[in-house]
Amino acid sequence: IAVAARQVMEELGRPFTLHGLDVVVTASLGIAVAPRDGQDVDTLLKNADLAMYEAKGGGRNALRFFNPQMQARINTRTALEREMREGLERGEFFLHYQAQIGLDGQLLGAEALVRWQHPQRGVVAPGEFIPPAESSGLILPLGRFILRSACAQLAAWSQDPQRAQLTLAVNVSARQLHGPEFVDDVLRALADSGANPARLELELTESQLAEDVETMIERMQV
Repeated sequence: IAVAARQVMEELGRPFTLHGLDVVVTASLGIAVAPRDGQDVDTLLKNADLAMYEAKGGGRNALRFFNPQMQARINTRTALEREMREGLERGEFFLHYQAQIGLDGQLLGAEALVRWQHPQRGVVAPGEFIPPAESSGLILPLGRFILRSACAQLAAWSQDPQRAQLTLAVNVSARQLHGPEFVDDVLRALADSGANPARLELELTESQLAEDVETMIERMQV
């Protein structure tokens, strides 16, 4: 099966000309074997589909055979996404503030880091829940919560003369940045909290700015 699949990938990968342009197509293949991986068409197609997405996730232009661990990972991820939705509704997420210190040792501000206080597992590190939040779209409501909480903290600091000049940095995901509601979310969080916009820093990566630079510049200038 693997030999035949690689032959298919090789044939599909041959360059061809389309309307005068040279085109190269790559394929990601998922393979399910009967009866081991299923005894009916629907089950086999479902499991082959899971294997195909594993091939895509592994860098594309690859093939993967289905194995039960793939389904177990899907089940775990689905459960995590459900718990995250419930956690957002129950207020289980909170912000941790990491100090930002200048070269002279002076406190300049802080970076807002989101944490999840899971009722059974305790504090969950962001590396565990941020990637599935990105892929599932939960990063959008989570990002709005982070913005609102950070702006509320800035407003609270403004009442303290020793902290009124501090800045607060918030990481912005690519999915948030490219979303049509991003600018409105930021402006609403600032307006509702009364925070000074000059004290809020939005941190972006270079890779986020590499796509549609002009639109990103326009949004940040608002």
